Amino acid sequence: MNRRVVNALSVSRIVFGVLFLYFAVFEFSIAYLIIIFALAIASDILDGYWARKYDLIVDNGSKIDVICDFLFIIFASLAVVLIDLAPVWFLLIIILKLIEFFATSGWGALKYDRFGTFVAYMFYAFPIVAILINSKNITLILTIFITVCAVASSLLRIKNMRELND
Repeated sequence: MNRRVVNALSVSRIVFGVLFLYFAVFEFSIAYLIIIFALAIASDILDGYWARKYDLIVDNGSKIDVICDFLFIIFASLAVVLIDLAPVWFLLIIILKLIEFFATSGWGALKYDRFGTFVAYMFYAFPIVAILINSKNITLILTIFITVCAVASSLLRIKNMRELND
């Protein structure tokens, strides 16, 4: 096992994100969307597992993994916006959270926290949950809840970063 395989698994999530977008917007198929989502989750689990198992964890690989996760989330959430189940401002929240995550991690290794990880899981699950629920009102409530959690997570990370720098 080498780093290229692990990074290829990470990058595959970008492809899965584009496929999710395509099958949600142009050729709607719940079955394909569930399969694509499952493959994205599997690639995320496997790349992390193999990176740890074969001691392939490096800062750049971790950053590639996070960027690919967020690109999958952005493409899949864009699909939900384009089929009119979620507001477009939610995409901005996702992008701002990614920027904040890198800004509060600093130049070295990425810094993870439990609440931020929970928010990332909500971002990840949101597109498939929204499509399966298929209710604009419930999806709006979900986007508001996730946004409140994302803002709280960001404020805590910024506070912790400032305390560490003082």
